[in-house]
Amino acid sequence: MSTAKQIIMDELLNISDDIQDEFEVLEGLYKMIKLKQSRQSVNEEGTLTTDEVRAHFERKHEKNGALA
Repeated sequence: MSTAKQIIMDELLNISDDIQDEFEVLEGLYKMIKLKQSRQSVNEEGTLTTDEVRAHFERKHEKNGALA
């Protein structure tokens, strides 16, 4: 079985049996997969400090303000 298919099968087992709507199942599956990808990204690439995020958006704001 492919890795992607196995991940989906594993995640389907974690979805509550109370869900009746197919859309809710797909939405839950999508959220679980995106969360898993985000966690993997954090583990591999790390995170930014609050100061680094502020500096990034300040530079972006200054750049966009200069162009306006």
